[in-house]
Amino acid sequence: MTSKERVLASLNHKQPDKIPIDFGGHVCSMMNATCVAALREYYGLEKRPVRIWDVSTMTGEIEKDLQDALGVDCEPFPTYDLCFGLKNTERWKSWKYRGTEVLVPENFEVTDDGKGGYYIYPEGDTSVPPSGHLPAGGYYFDDIVRQKDLEEDSMNYEDNLEEYGPISDTSLEFLRLQADNLKDSEKAVVMVPGGSALGDAANIPGNSLKDPKGIRSIPDWFAAPLLYPDYVHNVYSHQVDRMIDNWTKIYDIVGETVDVAYICGADFGTQISQMCSMEVFDEFYLPYYKRINDWVHKHTGWKTLKHTCGAVYPFIPKLIEAGFDAVNPVQCSAKGMDPRRLKKEFGNEITFWGGGVDTQKILPFGTPEQIREQVLERCEIFGEGGGFIFNSIHIVQCNTPVENIVAMINAVHEYNGN
Repeated sequence: MTSKERVLASLNHKQPDKIPIDFGGHVCSMMNATCVAALREYYGLEKRPVRIWDVSTMTGEIEKDLQDALGVDCEPFPTYDLCFGLKNTERWKSWKYRGTEVLVPENFEVTDDGKGGYYIYPEGDTSVPPSGHLPAGGYYFDDIVRQKDLEEDSMNYEDNLEEYGPISDTSLEFLRLQADNLKDSEKAVVMVPGGSALGDAANIPGNSLKDPKGIRSIPDWFAAPLLYPDYVHNVYSHQVDRMIDNWTKIYDIVGETVDVAYICGADFGTQISQMCSMEVFDEFYLPYYKRINDWVHKHTGWKTLKHTCGAVYPFIPKLIEAGFDAVNPVQCSAKGMDPRRLKKEFGNEITFWGGGVDTQKILPFGTPEQIREQVLERCEIFGEGGGFIFNSIHIVQCNTPVENIVAMINAVHEYNGN
């Protein structure tokens, strides 16, 4: 099987020749840029600065030579519009991140916070207040909440839709070029078309906007379905309308070059519980997720991927009902997320994209043998009958020893008989 055939077989719940592997295929299967640099050195690849894929999480692009060294089966479809209003012009500049030289988009602009950290600015415009902050000793650019006082009598749901406008001609032309580059790919191509993330904590603050309006505090947004239900319904309804308009244009350009669409990164779980009630999910998320998945499955051949961290066992039947083909990152360390139970109850209905190794304790702090044992066990549990794409549980974090990352990769290949 080619990599593409392997991934699609697994997504269709057919036994592939090997368990497919994803690192770097989408925004939540990446590795911290320092880890990417360490892997390039470990495998003896050309020494060059790592391009930052996502500035918010400071993850690095896994280029084709490293894809081959790792033996991954997925690759990402680059897009033009990035977080913090940055643009993928394919022109880069050098920056130092935790002592490692990296390449950042040309309109990336930061200033010193006076305490050893950095502020980042929407669209690189330093004349407006910053929208993100990398604190001294930190690993990520955290969003800065810039919410104004809410005037309940005059709230306008359009304020929370400012960032969901029509896709630009520049962005479409960029996608056209990428589609041409990827049309003959033998790997499964994963795209984040954008605009479909409903209530995603990464998007709520509006880090790409110079002057965000509306509800921009994450706690306020989670309370909004109870306090302002009509407002939330209006936001989600119109957001999906605009998404469909944009995705229609995107599909006309990229077509079946894309195999998987990453839909939404909104988390519904904590370590021990859920972040909203089932009733809130049923009213405010399920109908809109159904609209999105129904459109994708009717008008494209793409599979759909939903990301949600945490203890989401009670919500998995709802994700299946909503039409998602796969769920990521499968946080087996969270309450109720026993891998055997997940596979037994849901393994024929949804693909588990992740769950391969714990990134909170085992991968960063365990021994290579502990990592090997957990990876082999997870492959044995999730791998039977397809419906599994190996990935760590979310991003491989900064300071993870390179020997541990290699132990993880080697264990999957060992299971696959390589």
